[in-house]
Amino acid sequence: MLPYQTISEAASALGRNLTFAETLWFNYSASKSDYILYCHNILFLFFLFSVVPLPLVFVEVLRWAGFDRYKIQPKVRLTLHDMLKCYKDVMWMFFSIVGPLQLVSYPSVQLIGIRTGLPLPSGWEMISQLLVYFLVEDYTNYWIHRFLHNKWGYEKIHRVHHEYTAPIGFAAPYAHWAEILILGIPSFLGPAIAPGHMITFWSWIALRQVEAIETHSGYDFPWTPTKYIPFYGGAEYHDYHHYVGGLSQSNFASVFTYCDYIYGTDKGYRYQKKILKKLKEDTNGVQNGGSYNTSTVDLKTD
Repeated sequence: MLPYQTISEAASALGRNLTFAETLWFNYSASKSDYILYCHNILFLFFLFSVVPLPLVFVEVLRWAGFDRYKIQPKVRLTLHDMLKCYKDVMWMFFSIVGPLQLVSYPSVQLIGIRTGLPLPSGWEMISQLLVYFLVEDYTNYWIHRFLHNKWGYEKIHRVHHEYTAPIGFAAPYAHWAEILILGIPSFLGPAIAPGHMITFWSWIALRQVEAIETHSGYDFPWTPTKYIPFYGGAEYHDYHHYVGGLSQSNFASVFTYCDYIYGTDKGYRYQKKILKKLKEDTNGVQNGGSYNTSTVDLKTD
């Protein structure tokens, strides 16, 4: 809760007039406790899990003309019933695990120093902190995800998430309850290392979930803005991990690709890309009067 009763009092404390954004924040947050502001995450997550995947549902079910070409695994089609079942399972886990966890985890936010007051962070401050959060989460998530692909971790926990070998947007948070708890650690480490404002924290939670939904979309749209982010994995990159399934020792990264490249866990994916490129070139050669002589290759390799 802000320690000011009026906007003029806040301006006097800051030694300047409030910006438009700070005025909006004051009007919204002045009468709310920090705990209530933190619990907004529950509303944000519910909205993101429920609404963001809906366009992908329409594309999958209605099979809109022109979109099929972007389907990464075109032979796999899920019905509306399948997707609603996934959503129901996700909501069950949300209300039984994610929501309660948010309600009781506020002391940790207090401990690391997430602030709710004025002044608001600058745009550059938010961007730099969000970059730290993504890098920290990506690196720690890589190793936890890799651990979950050992025999015990996969059979006991991670196999639930891999029930969808051709992922869909609703399946991004679909996982065993233990995996949800474990992977909450990488998400929290970044804000713990570089604590910022509650608005930055909200933005981090929202962006990370939108990114997860995008990488589980099952579609590789060429106009996706994330394609311009250096070392970003994206839907095609993570889809390969689900396609290979439990045998996968490839593409563990949650956001960026550098860990997989450095530690050699993208070799199967790069091999597949190389073979598909050759097949495409040879096919073009046949169409142009050339020869086509390619042996059958098993592309499902780790």
